Amino acid sequence: MSTASPKGVNGMHAPDVQPSPLLGFKSTDNAAPLANVSKKHWDEAWSAPDVAKCINAHSMATWGPGNSIKGAPMMVRGEGVYLYDDEGKQYVDLTSQAVCANLGHTTPEPIKRAVAKQMEELAFVYSGLATCEVRARLSSLLAEVCPGDINGFLFPSSGGEANEAAIRMARRYTGRPKIISHYRSYHGGTTGSLAATGDFRRWYGEAGAAGFVKSFGPSPWHFSFGHSEEEEADRCLVQLEEQILLEGPQTIAAIMFESIVGAGGVHRHPVKYVQGVRALCDRHGILLILDEVMCGFGRSGPMWGFQHYPGVLPDIMTSAKGLTASV
Repeated sequence: MSTASPKGVNGMHAPDVQPSPLLGFKSTDNAAPLANVSKKHWDEAWSAPDVAKCINAHSMATWGPGNSIKGAPMMVRGEGVYLYDDEGKQYVDLTSQAVCANLGHTTPEPIKRAVAKQMEELAFVYSGLATCEVRARLSSLLAEVCPGDINGFLFPSSGGEANEAAIRMARRYTGRPKIISHYRSYHGGTTGSLAATGDFRRWYGEAGAAGFVKSFGPSPWHFSFGHSEEEEADRCLVQLEEQILLEGPQTIAAIMFESIVGAGGVHRHPVKYVQGVRALCDRHGILLILDEVMCGFGRSGPMWGFQHYPGVLPDIMTSAKGLTASV
């Protein structure tokens, strides 16, 4: 039996053969090579050359090319503020490992026991499906150590994720698309948090992330808003409100910046500036998001970085590293 080809324009018959979606496909063996897994992965200890070889071949560096960590020391243990490499050399960890190890490198015994107990009893519960006591306890504790009406908490895995959640919540709550953030800032490496970031790292990842607007903070790199903190604050606030008006206040969901700038230079803003931003947000119905990922949990003295600015309370604050101390 035969069938007629479908008729095309002006009664002409369309061809029977259609381009194959597999045209040009080149088959590759993608079977899991489990037989190739070597016995070394079950060895209790690797030699330093073995570690270096695998790092160079398979491990990628954060924010840089892989060869940037070639020759880097191999750390084998930590104690207090010190790290020790495989040759016994001692290092003072002035970075706290990217501002993560708030407790240093000696984990307190109560924390080790609590972690072991939780892993033994219940390793993970997804908050969208169930509740658990430890989440209730932590939420209640945070509500008590946070000022004002900051009393609802979400627990993602990283600072970048926390900032992503803050951005989404601000947009959902206000119905507005735009987020204003500082040029001199860092908010994370995921799509939204990277687009909110103001330094060079966003250049390679902000394409396609819409609605992010950059503003100068009171301490730009290559020019000055004034000779005193008050003058800097006044001029920067005038510039910010001009930008808000030109962008359209009705389109701005939030102004987002670090309570104390971290990767952009580790500096506090003038008090008058932060108070002025809070006032501008109130005037135009914009949420204030303060990023406490690096400076929260006592890193700058008070429990929260924004407590350096009397009377200022954010609508949303984010944290991560200080909360977990990477334990």
